[in-house]
Amino acid sequence: MNKNIELDSFNFHTIIPLRWKDIDQFGHVNNSNYLTFFEVARFYYCKEVNHWDWDLNQFIIAQAEVEYLRPLFFPNDVKVYLKVADLGTKSFAFYYAVTFLKNGIEKIAATGKTTQVMYDVKQQKTIEIPSNILEQWKQFEGI
Repeated sequence: MNKNIELDSFNFHTIIPLRWKDIDQFGHVNNSNYLTFFEVARFYYCKEVNHWDWDLNQFIIAQAEVEYLRPLFFPNDVKVYLKVADLGTKSFAFYYAVTFLKNGIEKIAATGKTTQVMYDVKQQKTIEIPSNILEQWKQFEGI
């Protein structure tokens, strides 16, 4: 991951309000919540970009990485940026940047990457990324 990530390289973001339960005994957002932020962003990305049908298209997470740069504190909203890249025949990556506002300036709290593999749940095996999904991603991301 790159802490010098350019936010304008992302075409998608979603806002997530922090909840009191996100805070740990140290007074900041617990590290485990960042994977939930990624999950929420993935859901909305797939819904808005692909009009995803979860009954037809499933993927599993093969790997997850988070680089924590700054703590998040309650109350606040986080903005989660997401983009798809590293498109293979069966796998792809989502890249993330989690930001917050401090004194009117957007700061990056964390960056991340998850690697997904398309999966047929009924047959319990990996499958190729459907061509319509690939085309939607390429068009939306400009790749």
